[in-house]
Amino acid sequence: MSQTHYLLISNQDSPTRVILSNVLSRLARLSMAAGPFDALAAIREAPPDALLVAFDEEEQDAAVICRTLRRRSNLPIVMVVNGATRDQVTRGYRLGADAHVEIPCDPRVFRARVAAVLRQHTVKAAS
Repeated sequence: MSQTHYLLISNQDSPTRVILSNVLSRLARLSMAAGPFDALAAIREAPPDALLVAFDEEEQDAAVICRTLRRRSNLPIVMVVNGATRDQVTRGYRLGADAHVEIPCDPRVFRARVAAVLRQHTVKAAS
């Protein structure tokens, strides 16, 4: 059985990057991209099952990253939010995200939420 593959898009210094690496390390393959253009290149090279866009409260570009990726891909996009405002999360949804997970959270909840998004995406793709 093949491992699920995620592409994490975040700043190098993001604490979210470290948390997700630890949460997903045993269950899935995780590739890293520093921004939307690196992500698009990675998607062309080896399409992941889902895109994880991580952002922290001081970042403003995550929603724009969602929009850029959505315009070029129909892969599921999950915003991984660490201290972001409701306005930032709402903007991310408007610009293309399929779901969001606030961290820190229980790793089981995180994995279950991402699995649910993957299931929804699979059902949509099959119809």
